[in-house]
Amino acid sequence: MQKIENKFIYFILILIIFIIWFSIYISVFKKWVDRSSYVQLIDGEAYLNNKLLTVDKKEKLLLNDVVKTTKDNSLAIIEWWDWSVTRLWWNTSIVINELYVSDSLDKLNISFELLSWKTWSNVISFLPEESYFKQTFADTEAAIRWTIFNVDLQNDYLYVIDHSVTLTKNSWEKIEVAEKSPISLSTFSFISLDEFIKNIRDNAFDELNRRFDIELFNKLKSDLQAKVNSLIEISWKKIDELSSQDKEKLYNDLLSSYQSLNFISSSDSNDLFNLKLTIKEKLLQVAPDNQKEMIINSFLYDFKDSIKTKSYDSLDIIIWIFNSNETTIALKEEVLVYLDKINLSDNLKSSVITSISMLKDTFSAQIPTNIIDSKNKAQDLINNLINN
Repeated sequence: MQKIENKFIYFILILIIFIIWFSIYISVFKKWVDRSSYVQLIDGEAYLNNKLLTVDKKEKLLLNDVVKTTKDNSLAIIEWWDWSVTRLWWNTSIVINELYVSDSLDKLNISFELLSWKTWSNVISFLPEESYFKQTFADTEAAIRWTIFNVDLQNDYLYVIDHSVTLTKNSWEKIEVAEKSPISLSTFSFISLDEFIKNIRDNAFDELNRRFDIELFNKLKSDLQAKVNSLIEISWKKIDELSSQDKEKLYNDLLSSYQSLNFISSSDSNDLFNLKLTIKEKLLQVAPDNQKEMIINSFLYDFKDSIKTKSYDSLDIIIWIFNSNETTIALKEEVLVYLDKINLSDNLKSSVITSISMLKDTFSAQIPTNIIDSKNKAQDLINNLINN
C-alpha cells in the first residue's frame, strides 16, 4: 500500500514539474513568436466589431474583424505581426481578410479592405516571393512591399511616400505607382504633384503620421541595438560546405534575422546599413532558386537609398551583387531610367565614379532596343554621369 502511495506521489510531482516546464516553454515561445496582430485606440472613439475600444489597450485581431473609428479626430493603430502598421483616421473602417504567418515565419500574408475614408500604412518587412501585404478598396487592390503610403477614398487618391505600390483594377489592369506620384483611384490617372499638394492632400493627417513614423523607427532602432551582436555573428556564417538541408535552415534563420534590419536606411547608420547588405547578400547565396530574382531586385531600393542619402561607400557591395548575379531586363531598365533622372554632377566622389563605372558591363549590354533606344544610348548615359 505504501509503494502505491509513493508511486502516486511521484506521478503527481512529475506531472506538476511537466506542467510548470510546459507553461514556461509556452510563455517564452509566445514572447518571441507571437503571430498575432493587434489594434490599439490612440485617441477618440473606435470599435472592434461591436466592442468599444479602450484608449491605449491593445486588442487581438482575428479574420473578418471590422475596425471602425467614429468621433472627429479619432485615431486607431493596427500593429501587424511583422512590425508594420496601419493607422485609421476618424470615420474610417476596415475589414480584416487575411492574417497568415507560417510556422517557420518565412511566409506572411496580410490583407484588409478599406471600407470608408482613409488609412496610412508603413510596411516594414522584407516579403519573400510567396508573402504579401495587400489593401483593397472597391474593385482595386494595392500590393505593397516595404512601402509607406496612404489611401483616401473620400478624396479619391493613393499617395506613395516611399518606394512604390502596384495597383490592380478589375483583376487585370495594372499600374506601378512610384513615390510622390499621386493617383486617382476612380480614373487610374496620375494627379499633378503641385495640384495634389495645394488642393487635395490632407496635410494634418500626413504630418500626424510622419511624427508617428519617426517614433516607430526610433523604437525599432532601439530594439535593434540589442540584437546587433547576434546579427553580426550570423553574418559571419560560412555557407560553402553546407548541405542542402543546412542551407535551407540557414535561409530561414537569415530571413528571420534580416527582417529586423530591413527598415534601416543608409541615412540611419552606415554600419547598420552595411550589416543589412551583408546579411541580405548571404540570404541571396542560400535562397531557393525561386526567391533569388526577388532578392536581387530588392537591392535596387538600397541602390537608390545610397544615392539619395549620398552614402556612396555602400554602392560597391550593391553593384557587386548586380555584377555577380543574373539580373533581369526589368531591373536593368529601371536602373538606367533612375540614373537618367538623377543629377550627381555636384556630388560625385571617386567611389561613385568607380561604382557606376562597374555598371557598364552589367547594364549596357544585351538590352533590347524596344526598352532602351540602343546599347550606345545606355553606354553614353553612364559615361555622361561619370564624366560630369
